[in-house]
Amino acid sequence: MDMKWQRTAGAIVLMAAATGVYAEETITLKLGYWVPPRHGLTAGYKEWGEALSKATHGTLKVQLYPSSQLGSGRDHYDMAKRGIADITLVNPGYTPGRFPVIGTVDLPFTVGDSLKAAPAITRWYRKYAAKEMSDVITCHAYTHDWATFHSNKPIRVPADIKGLNIRTANQTMSRYVTAMGGNPVQIPIMEAFESLKRGVTDGISVTLGGLTGPFKFGRVTKYTLDARVYVATFVHVINKAVYERMSPAQRKAIDDTCTPEWAGRVYKHWYDQDQRDQVNSRKLTNHVFTKVSPAELKLWHDAAKPVEKEWAESVRKAGYDPHQVLTELETELGKVGARVE
Repeated sequence: MDMKWQRTAGAIVLMAAATGVYAEETITLKLGYWVPPRHGLTAGYKEWGEALSKATHGTLKVQLYPSSQLGSGRDHYDMAKRGIADITLVNPGYTPGRFPVIGTVDLPFTVGDSLKAAPAITRWYRKYAAKEMSDVITCHAYTHDWATFHSNKPIRVPADIKGLNIRTANQTMSRYVTAMGGNPVQIPIMEAFESLKRGVTDGISVTLGGLTGPFKFGRVTKYTLDARVYVATFVHVINKAVYERMSPAQRKAIDDTCTPEWAGRVYKHWYDQDQRDQVNSRKLTNHVFTKVSPAELKLWHDAAKPVEKEWAESVRKAGYDPHQVLTELETELGKVGARVE
């Protein structure tokens, strides 16, 4: 009887070892991001977390840390690298010169449809991420929806930027503002409202929806350049050590959701929120939306040429062919109808 029990127990152990059931460690992944909890990304992260939990029978859990609880926006890449957080939201443009390839997406007048662009950008960046972001596992890449300048002084043409202090979204927009004679101010988005309110900055580059929604910049600005000038790029990255600690089934759940399709799914919550916020922004009273003519829009395109030149030099210095990098991105965007028309 004892021998029979031992054989049965042994068979159970072998089956458990084969399936990995009994050895699975429950891991709670700390997801750090620097926007407030009411931001649309929170809903995207909850959907992603629920999918990971379901695929791993609850052994992978995601705990959210919004509003820079684990560190400032600039530090989120290094937070994932060092294990301060397991997953982070990274704005590559917060660290000038560090990630020139992903900075391609930030070039003015590149992305036309941000929702269609998210899977395309993720596909495009995969072959570059392994080298450019080698410290971490790059999961998704995407942008926010179209953005422009909002200010307390009228802005119609590039010459109007001259002398203004503009809070910029990333390195590329800082170069753009500098090229037009303005003074870029890079501060975290969570500090931008007070900066505008106190008059430290004269304007901000942000989405149209940013006038209302979580940030409410319409309360501290009066004018908006009504033109689709740029987008800013974001990535989700994962700490390598925590990924390697996972069981094969847990890693598969990560791999199955670190896809171009999931980039769009996570981002769509923010996109949908921003579409609603854009409608509300258009309803603002005492706010001036400045339309530009085709000739005036061309001036904005021309003003971006020095930025494109600097970008090309930085990509070349990093060991890449800027023409190839840009062409490949434009090709991917073109396949899904996401390029600027």
